[in-house]
Amino acid sequence: MRQLKNGEFKFKPSAVKAAEWMQQEPLPMRSIRKGTPVKVFCGGGWKAGTVVQWTKDGVTVRLKREQKIVVCRDNRNLKEESSK
Repeated sequence: MRQLKNGEFKFKPSAVKAAEWMQQEPLPMRSIRKGTPVKVFCGGGWKAGTVVQWTKDGVTVRLKREQKIVVCRDNRNLKEESSK
C-alpha cells in the first residue's frame, strides 16, 4: 500500500487479489478430479501436490516434495495448479 500525492491510498494488486480469494466460501468443497495438480496452503506457504481423493468434506492431496498426504477441508487453502 502506498499513499498518492492527492492523499488516496493505493493497494498492491497482489494484496487485492489475495483478499478477494479469502472472501470465497470455505465449504462446500469444489470437485477436483483425481490426479489433478494442485497447490495446498500449509503453514510455510503454498506447496505443490496431486489430488488422491475427493469427498464432499475434503480433498486428499499428496505433496510432491515431502511425500506426505494431507487432507484439505477449506476451499481457500486449495488452488488448481493452472490458476495464478
